[in-house]
Amino acid sequence: MIIRWVCEKCSKRWIYPIEKCVYCKGPVIKQKGTNLKVIGITKVTIPSPMHPIIPYNIILLQDEHGNRLPKKTMKEYKIGDNYTEQKAKSDDAVSIIKVKYDIYEAIKESLELLNSIEIGPNDRILIKPSIVTAAYQYQAINTNHEFLDGLLNALYDYGIKKENIIVAEHALPGSDVMDAASKAGILEVCKKHGVQFADISKGHFEEIESDGYKFRIYKEVLNRKIINAPIMKTNFQIGVSGAVENLSRLVDEKTLREMYYNDINMTLPKLVKLLKTLTIADATNGMQGQGPLALGEPAFLNLVYAGRNPAALDTVFCEAAMLAIPEYVETARENLPIKSIEVVGNDIDAIRYPLHPTISDETPHPDIKVTDGRACPACLNLMYNLTSKLIGLRGEEINLVIGSMIDESVLKKERVVVLGDCAIRRLQELKVRAEAEIPESLDRVEQIVLLKKLLETKGTPKITPVDKVISKMKKLLSRVVG
Repeated sequence: MIIRWVCEKCSKRWIYPIEKCVYCKGPVIKQKGTNLKVIGITKVTIPSPMHPIIPYNIILLQDEHGNRLPKKTMKEYKIGDNYTEQKAKSDDAVSIIKVKYDIYEAIKESLELLNSIEIGPNDRILIKPSIVTAAYQYQAINTNHEFLDGLLNALYDYGIKKENIIVAEHALPGSDVMDAASKAGILEVCKKHGVQFADISKGHFEEIESDGYKFRIYKEVLNRKIINAPIMKTNFQIGVSGAVENLSRLVDEKTLREMYYNDINMTLPKLVKLLKTLTIADATNGMQGQGPLALGEPAFLNLVYAGRNPAALDTVFCEAAMLAIPEYVETARENLPIKSIEVVGNDIDAIRYPLHPTISDETPHPDIKVTDGRACPACLNLMYNLTSKLIGLRGEEINLVIGSMIDESVLKKERVVVLGDCAIRRLQELKVRAEAEIPESLDRVEQIVLLKKLLETKGTPKITPVDKVISKMKKLLSRVVG
């Protein structure tokens, strides 16, 4: 499809959306061209950073209105050939669409190419975006508010009534989802459309079992069809935060913590088995590098992914981004071979581009390293928040230990500090005690004061009873001053 914005009075055209003609001030309509022919071909045999896979073709397409558009493809065409996007034949297919100024049209096209999406006018819908912590849209941490706006408009085209839609999310423990949704612009979009936004952490839950594991799931999930709308990101802890990972926050906080404590690579695939979802994933920006929070960098992918199988979608994303496929995604994909996943809209090789990988031990602070034993989101969020608060204060390098998938060997590192209840609980089970522990139960000011003291201390880091008293005094003083 080729889209142009055309003035009804003077017929001037634009490749990007405008509200009215800048020449005659006339009304502008959206013109869609669907009958496409190949009118030019260039074969490229020299790789470049943005296009590493060669050879590839750049074909020039022309529609019935005379509009033209170049497109990269790995397939061979001849001048005069008709160009059509083939629809998916399998239920596990993944569609990948490039965004050309109009997210709404890209979302619509991604859905139209799927074999079946099974949504209709009488359906009640729960949209599950990814809104994990307070951050602006340009940071690529949360689902883009413009993506949600386009998704809602696309659902209306299928006859879904706005009163039958809710947008629901559960932020990382330690973050407020309403604050995060407000800063990301999500609440504004919901208000604009008259759609309810729900905080999953405050909702009603129902216990359901899958493969012998019990989950307390948000009750609305059981009464609605789920539209999974994650932002596609790298994740230094579990590899990728995408379609599968986004579903983990449909449970209550206690269940979420236990899922990580009992190995998220095994528990998350069991949760996915319970849920029937349609994923429409936001890769308009996407994230690379040290995701999934503020250390990551926007990837500027300009893509929309869609599919009914979240594990297949994550697999295709990893293949296109040249990232290792996480263990939990491999498990959730079950017996579906990678080569058998049908991809429509764009060839993987045509969009393949290496994203910056994660570095497992980095934190926001240059003198604080982390050993992560797949910490629960609460401990992960705590680590990010504390280390971010001490940026600018240099000291002796310390090693934070978080998560439950650890053993006593981590204590053999130099200057070890155990952070969060996951790691403390695990060491208690092993009957091993660290020199310094910072539990989640402490007030945030106390946690910062203690970590600051450990950073500035030379030799083996220790927290003494005196340090704890000083931290409590500083907490009280901060409240008085505040």
